[in-house]
Amino acid sequence: MKNYKVMVQKKKIQVVSFQSLSATSGAGMARLGYMLSATLNNRGLLSNFIVHSKGKYDTPFKSVPVSFSSRFYLLALNKLVNTFNIPSYKFRLWQEMLFDWFCQWRIKKDTGILFTTNAFMHRTFKRAKKLGIIIVLLPGTPEENYIYELVSEENKRMGIKTIDAYTYDKRVAYFNKSVAYIDKVIGSLPTVYTSYTTANHSLEIIKILGHMTPDFKPATIVPKTTADSFHIGYIAHTVILKGLHYLLDAWKEISTNPQHGNITLHIGGSMDGAMQDYVDKHYAGLVNVIWEGHIADTASFMQKIDVLVVPSLIDGAPMTALEAAHNGVPCIITDHCGSSELLSRNESGCWVIPIRDKTAITERILYAYNNRETTRTVGMNAKQNIDRYSMQKFIDEVADYLEQHI
Repeated sequence: MKNYKVMVQKKKIQVVSFQSLSATSGAGMARLGYMLSATLNNRGLLSNFIVHSKGKYDTPFKSVPVSFSSRFYLLALNKLVNTFNIPSYKFRLWQEMLFDWFCQWRIKKDTGILFTTNAFMHRTFKRAKKLGIIIVLLPGTPEENYIYELVSEENKRMGIKTIDAYTYDKRVAYFNKSVAYIDKVIGSLPTVYTSYTTANHSLEIIKILGHMTPDFKPATIVPKTTADSFHIGYIAHTVILKGLHYLLDAWKEISTNPQHGNITLHIGGSMDGAMQDYVDKHYAGLVNVIWEGHIADTASFMQKIDVLVVPSLIDGAPMTALEAAHNGVPCIITDHCGSSELLSRNESGCWVIPIRDKTAITERILYAYNNRETTRTVGMNAKQNIDRYSMQKFIDEVADYLEQHI
């Protein structure tokens, strides 16, 4: 009797990103998905990489748009939002729901692990669970209910009511329906890991520390002059969780002292409507402030400031802090920002402060102002920390974990 070997096909990994492809890799968290897909493909473990839209770009490994119509429905949604002035938080949820609807049909029966950076996919996750697929989430932001509570509390403190993507009840409910299906969460940032460990979810939480650094263009470090002028920067699309009001409270104290008349605050970026009203009401008389508006060239903005302040109440990995480090600019950054972990390694390239602490912001700005040489050294420490960091090493650690658990 002949013996026949039964060939068991090795299960593979599907990687999912809510963002789309870019010219070099992917936009936002899709950069992480792109690099992980390339690594898994080299190991023979990748099934495919699912993105929102591929546009005119392609990959050296198998990738697919979540739907061949996604590029067109995204354009239609954008036109609808602009025509009827629909709030951005509703637009975001619509995109996520459409992505989820189409993504469920991209799940393959022979998949072993569904790896995703997007948590808002309860239809996709439900189908994956029926097929016996392990669902692994690596989120770029802290746990959604944690953010919701933090921002809601801040609304009460300020006496205002803001609704954004993080406080939109329907979106948070969609997250809670989705997270019930997830098996494992990889906490790559301290803020993400801590917020998920304190949440009431029945899932396993794994700590693999790592950061998603942008694909930086080479930076020319312009030596700061020893002139008396000193420039503080802040840049973000300002919503309540960015904590700008704490920086402005600190600035009230700094700018009213005649000895600090040569310190200028540069505020870049757009602002949420409710926050704009709050700022106009409470900080209209501030002096030595330049409201820069939209910043088209972040590198140029960084090169004209001495210190960047990142006063966020919560932030996964603010890219502005990494941009500052790349340009040799030190940060005053809260301990609720994931990027502070990378910047404070080795010889620290930042000053880490508590959230909601205008006194700490004031003290650190004045310390930087009165200790210029130390400030420049801290900035160069930040650059060294980010230059030495290997995102690929982090990707390899994630790939190792997935390979061991497939």
